[in-house]
Amino acid sequence: MYALYNIKNDNGQTNLEFLKKISLAGCNHGIIPNLLKEKISKDQNPPIGWTINVLDYYKEKEQTVIIDIKPKNKRYSEVFLCELDKIFGFSYKEWSPIMFRLKRLYSDISPEKLNKNNFIYPKEPEIICTMLYLSGSFKDGQLTGTWNYPGPSPTNALLLWSEVMTFFFRQVEKNDSGFLNEKIEILE
Repeated sequence: MYALYNIKNDNGQTNLEFLKKISLAGCNHGIIPNLLKEKISKDQNPPIGWTINVLDYYKEKEQTVIIDIKPKNKRYSEVFLCELDKIFGFSYKEWSPIMFRLKRLYSDISPEKLNKNNFIYPKEPEIICTMLYLSGSFKDGQLTGTWNYPGPSPTNALLLWSEVMTFFFRQVEKNDSGFLNEKIEILE
């Protein structure tokens, strides 16, 4: 679930208060296509990468976008809330792989310990990313397609050609230097 929250600063704390549910996708009401069409010009056509700074856009209005990763999680009774910071996209002729840069606010916490409608912003949120794609693009400055997420299908995998991987890699390096330097164990 995606929602818009009001930001209120009280006594050195930042409180987030639920305002309304919103849509990120969809050419009519989606935040992504509506903010993207403000950026594109008639001389820009795919393939091309783009960035939307959601956090800065809503901060001017003293608001922020919160993603409830597990809105109906009854099996584990866990709250997982993230703040949407930036959206990186790479548009092809008919579709656009996208990556969300998120700030993990709360996870592994029971619903009894956190009111999702009104809560305190944590001191040091962790940066995480997620990737998916939208069925939409643009041509000559105009949006094309539905800009919706794909429906359930065995072929929903996100395909990443080298230009898209390069774009996403450069955005991660630009925004989070050292993010991709984790020491990991590899089985070969």
